[in-house]
Amino acid sequence: MRRIALIALSALGLATQAWAASAPRLYEVDVLVFANHLRKLDGGEHWNQEKITPIKGFKKALSPSHGLPPHSVLALARSILSRHPSYTILAARSWVQNAVTLSKTKAVRITSRRGGGRLKGVIRVFQWRLMHVALDLRYTPSGDSSSSASSSSNPAPSSSSAASSSSSAALVSSNLAPAYQMIESRPVALRRTNYFDHPKFGVLVRVVPYEGPLTTPR
Repeated sequence: MRRIALIALSALGLATQAWAASAPRLYEVDVLVFANHLRKLDGGEHWNQEKITPIKGFKKALSPSHGLPPHSVLALARSILSRHPSYTILAARSWVQNAVTLSKTKAVRITSRRGGGRLKGVIRVFQWRLMHVALDLRYTPSGDSSSSASSSSNPAPSSSSAASSSSSAALVSSNLAPAYQMIESRPVALRRTNYFDHPKFGVLVRVVPYEGPLTTPR
């Protein structure tokens, strides 16, 4: 009886290995980055310039050439957020990649320059027991709306103070539009919408098994 049990367990092990070998190793990664303008998320605090660190691997990162596919859950999220006045869509990207370790995975470049500001950074999706997402994103608000509101509420400066007002305006603009950086790495759930949070912007990431035509970042 014991021998039969061992044979059965051995057969089960072989079956499990065969299933694992044939399991899909390609994954579709959908990413949606948006700025939020909800003051209550600041917690009543004034956010000054944060300490900004260089983005590792940015120059050698791959660039996804595809937006979100119509079937993606994040495509619906983008449609909803774009209609809300408290949010601005910064980037929406999608690509297909292998599930490999961190040392073998390639960084994917995420950049955009829109009315809501500038986004620059990289995202890495890798496997270490579980699927992980590591991101390093820098968001710089445009500050255009604040600058225009300030200029419309104040009278125009005289010609004698043009130079001083110009320099002070540049200083105010830089103070109104600091850069914010989100550096985070954590395991994510497959087929779920994973949220990376910052008081100034957010990132939604979905990683799902993929069996369609290969469209890797270039």
